[in-house]
Amino acid sequence: MSKISDHAVEPEHTHNFIELVYILHGSGIQRINEHSYNVRRGDFIWMNVGDRHSFQAEKGTQYMNILIEADFLSEQLTSLGPDGGFFSHRMFQEFQHSLQRSFHHIRFQGKSILELEELLESMYSEYTAKKNGYRAMLRGYTTLLLASAFRRMQDNFEHESAIDFHDLLPKLLSYIEQHYASPITLRDLARESYYSPQYISKTFKLYCGYTFTEYVQEVRLREAKRMLLESGECAVAIGKSVGYHDKSQFYKLFKQYYGLTPLQLREQASKR
Repeated sequence: MSKISDHAVEPEHTHNFIELVYILHGSGIQRINEHSYNVRRGDFIWMNVGDRHSFQAEKGTQYMNILIEADFLSEQLTSLGPDGGFFSHRMFQEFQHSLQRSFHHIRFQGKSILELEELLESMYSEYTAKKNGYRAMLRGYTTLLLASAFRRMQDNFEHESAIDFHDLLPKLLSYIEQHYASPITLRDLARESYYSPQYISKTFKLYCGYTFTEYVQEVRLREAKRMLLESGECAVAIGKSVGYHDKSQFYKLFKQYYGLTPLQLREQASKR
């Protein structure tokens, strides 16, 4: 780990480890393989093993340089993975895919810049002092750094994805309408998209005006009503066919929604 100031030009080179760069002050041009990026304070740059990269800094630029062994990163990814509850499964796959690309760039903003810089300064102080146990401390700080970076990645991903959620919504609604008879959950919708169950729950209500549970219930009860009016099948069997295996729950929800029990609805319709 190092803190570099006024390093005008860093010639193109490669590493057999992962390099992280964070811009503390100033700006510059980071070139990685065939691409150039304008970077400034708040930019966190990720370079994988074997990436060809160079850096040209403006005068007064200061940045942190952190080198990580690939094996250590693999260990941390395992701990942050879907089994650890940090990401949804498909979101985690997207992160892994991103890290396999030649470049990854995360932009911190506002309060998150100050929090990240405080963490980096703590790491740097630990590294330069080299007191007893400093290696263990650095491993812990690095884990926090990766978690902070991945959390920011998720925030950025979900913010940008909100634009696309409206286009994805018909697919999710169709999935519900095709699988309503099964014990469908938010995790099922998460597997159909790159969104976490929590994000789907929040955004579903925003776009639809219903919670996910309310929408599933509406689809089930609407289908139950259609079957009651168009078939001679008994109410209990209809309830089971739309996903309600508990007769009492089916009757209670149906009456709450339509103001009548299933049998009352059928009797009322037969008198018309």
